[in-house]
Amino acid sequence: MKRLAIIMITAMALTSCGKKSSPDGRAQLRDQELSQRIDALEQNQIVILDSIRLLNEKIEAINLSQSK
Repeated sequence: MKRLAIIMITAMALTSCGKKSSPDGRAQLRDQELSQRIDALEQNQIVILDSIRLLNEKIEAINLSQSK
């Protein structure tokens, strides 16, 4: 009976030691998610800046053609 109790306690202790169960593990998961969000925002920023650059080029071309 004691062995069964020790095995059960050990099994419960091992399964409760996941990343989500400790403050450090939760912080690592949060930091990883934030890092992924920042990467996605950086990619979006690159796309937006590229679109703005293309629009500026078109506006300049229109202004040049109108000034002639």
